[in-house]
Amino acid sequence: MSNSIVFIKGEQGFMVQAVLKNMRSAGLDVIELEADIAEIERHQYDSDIILYYMGSAQQVTRRVLECLSGMCREFRKTLCLIGDSESLYTAENTCDQGVISVTYNRPIDVRSLVDDLKHMLGTHEEYARKKNILLVDDDTDFLQMANTWFSGTYVIDTVNSGKEALKYLNNKKPDLILLDYEMPKMSGYELLNEIRKAWKTADIPVIFLTGKDDKDSVMKIIDKKPDGYLLKSTPKEQLLNSIDKFFADHILGGRASATVSDKKA
Repeated sequence: MSNSIVFIKGEQGFMVQAVLKNMRSAGLDVIELEADIAEIERHQYDSDIILYYMGSAQQVTRRVLECLSGMCREFRKTLCLIGDSESLYTAENTCDQGVISVTYNRPIDVRSLVDDLKHMLGTHEEYARKKNILLVDDDTDFLQMANTWFSGTYVIDTVNSGKEALKYLNNKKPDLILLDYEMPKMSGYELLNEIRKAWKTADIPVIFLTGKDDKDSVMKIIDKKPDGYLLKSTPKEQLLNSIDKFFADHILGGRASATVSDKKA
């Protein structure tokens, strides 16, 4: 599985064959499928990376995208899409938020596409590893709720103060810190300063997860350049998708959910 790509053909033609030829010439194990739901489901465990070359039949495209969206969300697969502007727009409005890893707007540079796929194969093991998140919040009820939300997908540790967070970070390095802004004794802003000052923790990504949405607080937080800013009022699924997307972006080199539109045939 580690060197395999599931390639779904939404149409036939020269470019589809060029993509196939270049992937195989690069030594990739390509599992070639038609845009058929039953066939796709039979091969759902065969690869962690799915490349879908979307065709012009919009009804078929939507059905396949709905199938892939659920599959990638459940099994944490990397979904790559090739299509024209209309197909990519359909994909954005059909798939769950955060499911699409990268899109390629036709016409594409096939060699660049293959290079991207090889990079993804090399990083997917790290992407699939269950990540460790540290939640820092003085609201114990929120900590308990957030722990329940995230624990199915991530390894979760929780602390209820800045002091406890620094003690934790002396012994352990999480993949991400979700940090409240307004806490007694040491605010989230002050804690972020401490995290950034220490060489052991300076490179740990920090996303603020807070109820503070007034302009002054937001500007102060953004000025410190955190890795993200999320509101506690965000619906559960949207919050989970945002964290999933962050890890995809962070590990896959910033390419996830970015439209690759500057590549020419």
